[in-house]
Amino acid sequence: MRTSGLFFCISDLANIDPMYQYSLDFFKGLFVTAIMSSEKSEELQERLQFLNDEFLQSLFRNICRSLFEKDKLIFSTLLTIKLLSMQGEIDEHEFRFFLTGGVSLGDALPDCPVEWLSEKQWGEMNRLDKLDHFKGFVNYFEKEHSIFKKMYDSSSP
Repeated sequence: MRTSGLFFCISDLANIDPMYQYSLDFFKGLFVTAIMSSEKSEELQERLQFLNDEFLQSLFRNICRSLFEKDKLIFSTLLTIKLLSMQGEIDEHEFRFFLTGGVSLGDALPDCPVEWLSEKQWGEMNRLDKLDHFKGFVNYFEKEHSIFKKMYDSSSP
């Protein structure tokens, strides 16, 4: 399952640039090479970990060789997100919010406690507050807005 997820991750690179198309044969070749060159072990779980580590490093090195410099960070991010998602460590609602800033359904917002925050920013902050891990953030912001003002005004927050 992990390996197929990684294949689809590199397949998605064609959405960034059509030149980035990798064949299944290329992918299988990397996998076979990883099997041959990874550290051996008699213990199954340890052997699988060695295989996973070797394959991931080989995949990353080989794909990065073929990418434009500007796309390497995008690939690293996509790969990290794919690995975390496959491990169940990404909350889909939080990730969607990260990508879109949340979707406004026309809900009435409470009055913004500061004048320096735009209506859009205040709306996104209120939508963020609805996510499980960020509940209470708006209350904290309202109490401690001077801390956030310093970050807002800073050239290097």
